[in-house]
Amino acid sequence: MIRLIVVEPEGAYNVGFIARLVKNFSVDEFYLINPKCNMQEAINFSAQGREILEKKVVIVSNYDDAIEDLDIKIATSSIADNEGDLLRKSIKPWNLDRFIEDNKKIGLIFGRESVGLTREEIMKADFLLHIPGNPEYPVLNLSHAVGIILYEVFKLRNVKKAETNEGERISSESIKLLDYYSKKIVDMLKRSEGDEYMYIALKRALLKGISNEVEARTIIRLLRKVYVKVSIAEGKSEDEIE
Repeated sequence: MIRLIVVEPEGAYNVGFIARLVKNFSVDEFYLINPKCNMQEAINFSAQGREILEKKVVIVSNYDDAIEDLDIKIATSSIADNEGDLLRKSIKPWNLDRFIEDNKKIGLIFGRESVGLTREEIMKADFLLHIPGNPEYPVLNLSHAVGIILYEVFKLRNVKKAETNEGERISSESIKLLDYYSKKIVDMLKRSEGDEYMYIALKRALLKGISNEVEARTIIRLLRKVYVKVSIAEGKSEDEIE
């Protein structure tokens, strides 16, 4: 399942064009967070996507409400791979194949036309996706960027329907447990400012590297053992450990 999320869009024309893309590429869900544009004007730009804005779009006021039930959250940005900035270490469109599965709820998150996504919003995602372009002018129009990514996802979904072996998929439950224990361990070990980025690095490495459910469950058992061991070392009884 694919959920397209656009945070505080400012241009009615972009919202209208994106609604058309939602229909073009069979996006399952379309969320707008606190749109800053005139929605009636956006409908005028939407052509055959009019029904998307009239009947399908979900408008919420809070970022967390749009992402809370997702298995994988992929933020996007034109600013990526800055030296020394782990948060902006990015994946590329051709890396999406390892995440796009019909049994997972995948969120594709796009930011404001003017300033994109905040660091806090990116931090709440699992990955940062960047579309490479001419380094002298890498910034794409919002609807153009959405179109590129939705085409890549549409292509991958149709290929995977024919090729994916059910046994090779990682379950939504395993993804949530990998995230849960990664955060728990880092929260117990972090000691100084910046240590929270260890959680981002660990989570991204695990989600990129684990290829099937057997591997996922094995790593979850390892993380659980580490979590329990550290908890006991910090003085918790086994009854107190979640």
